Amino acid sequence: MTTFFIIHLILGIWLAIVNFTPIMAPTSLALNNVIVGVIIAIYNAYYLFARRNVEAKQS
Repeated sequence: MTTFFIIHLILGIWLAIVNFTPIMAPTSLALNNVIVGVIIAIYNAYYLFARRNVEAKQS
């Protein structure tokens, strides 16, 4: 498992936990979701455009 997948797995688990449990206040939860979404978008764009490394096999 690469770092790319591990980071997505960890952030996905975090989002599931905070969205389905009363850990954070609603305003903090919204800000948390925006920040995590931006982090994932930037990380995906980096892998896709800068490194040109997407682990998909061409058939």
